[in-house]
Amino acid sequence: MSSSVTLTINQLSQASSMLVLVLSLTSVTLGGIGLIFNILIFIRPPLRREPCVVYFFWSTCFSLILILILQPVRILAVSFGIDQTTFNLGLCKIEWFAIYVTRSASSWFIVLACIDRFFHSSANARVRRMSTLKTARISILVMTIIIFSIHIHSIIYYQTVYQPDRFGNITPSCSPEKSFYYTFLGLWNMVVYSLFPSSLMLLFGLLTLKNIRQQRFIIPAAIDHNQTIRRTDAQLLRMLLAQVIFIIIFTLPLSILQLYSSFTGNFSKTALQLAQESFAFRTASALTYFAHSSTFYMYTVTGTIFRTELFKIVRRCGRTIRNIVSTNRGEIY
Repeated sequence: MSSSVTLTINQLSQASSMLVLVLSLTSVTLGGIGLIFNILIFIRPPLRREPCVVYFFWSTCFSLILILILQPVRILAVSFGIDQTTFNLGLCKIEWFAIYVTRSASSWFIVLACIDRFFHSSANARVRRMSTLKTARISILVMTIIIFSIHIHSIIYYQTVYQPDRFGNITPSCSPEKSFYYTFLGLWNMVVYSLFPSSLMLLFGLLTLKNIRQQRFIIPAAIDHNQTIRRTDAQLLRMLLAQVIFIIIFTLPLSILQLYSSFTGNFSKTALQLAQESFAFRTASALTYFAHSSTFYMYTVTGTIFRTELFKIVRRCGRTIRNIVSTNRGEIY
């Protein structure tokens, strides 16, 4: 291996480590703060009665586990080389099972939220009655069981695999063996985690928009209550569509790379090609977390009702801080 190739590989490795570290720390810091605000806002009285918000709340809970617990573990493994899963097969299986479950649950609860909006906006009274808190709780329980069940394959097939790193050295890693399952996993992530839920979100989002437009001709626009309902529905729809776009942008690249890797797994590759693929994989993997850590900022930009409740929380915190400061000053004097 020439010195120039070795230098390029080292530069790619350093750039990859720095980029992944910056992206991951940004996701954990800003995402953690935002997701905590999400929970505080979704339990506010004006919102917690909405079945749609119940889905938002549980999606946020799973995202919080992913961003504040599982992503820091991956930061230690990818950026600092501290990875216990390479030496403990049980941890290897549990960690990746948890990552797949939390990511999928977070996305699929948003799908259920879109379906709820479709039910809620229907002109058919029987369909509208399907949008209830009871339905939301049952749907969340059933979907959680399904998601846990369909990801059992990761516990079965993830192994401690010995494969060449970017320098060509044989090292252990926690990953699926490059066999039929590797190809299956790329297709699985693309369909179950990226394309399929996003497509359903878009479908029911458009159907909801159609229902809302039809309601304008059925319900007189002069009724204030109906105007409030339509505004709320439109805001929730914008919040959902924004998240759909972000899920596609941040999750599709990794699925494409996994498919590429599975189809080229039997090809002979140089150390430089392996380093380039490693750079792409590590960057794409870090980007997927932003589909879950950016929800607070998307909701703030697209939802007026969300911003209203956020400002109420901020003002209340401001008053509490001022009262504490005033009390402390009084005690000093």
